Amino acid sequence: MSRYAVVTLGFTRPVYAHELRPGDVFVFPDAPSTALIVADIEESVLSPELALLTLTLHGRTEPMHLPANTPIRPLRMVRTVSMTCLLCHKDQEAELDLPRDGEPLSLVCADHVPEADEDANPGPGEEIE
Repeated sequence: MSRYAVVTLGFTRPVYAHELRPGDVFVFPDAPSTALIVADIEESVLSPELALLTLTLHGRTEPMHLPANTPIRPLRMVRTVSMTCLLCHKDQEAELDLPRDGEPLSLVCADHVPEADEDANPGPGEEIE
């Protein structure tokens, strides 16, 4: 397994429906206890100011239609980000669950992260005890 250290910033920025991808889990701010899992997304651009999304959701028979700029609260948004190591400038990909791990700021690749026990060297979003 490739080890690396990523410095992140808490994921507090607004998120809109157009940022969703299949596999993401989200809630609407007004319905925080109803988690929805995205299976598929189709976008229809009606004008430069208006795009509509058709979301196919797991466990729902009918698709959901909403404007692309609808605010949502993500519970799971796994993204692979490409970053450059601060020390050797080597490119590295890191997989982060943005709401849990945060937005990536910087990375130190495995060449500079000392080998340690799994418990002593936490992954992104985990704390050292």
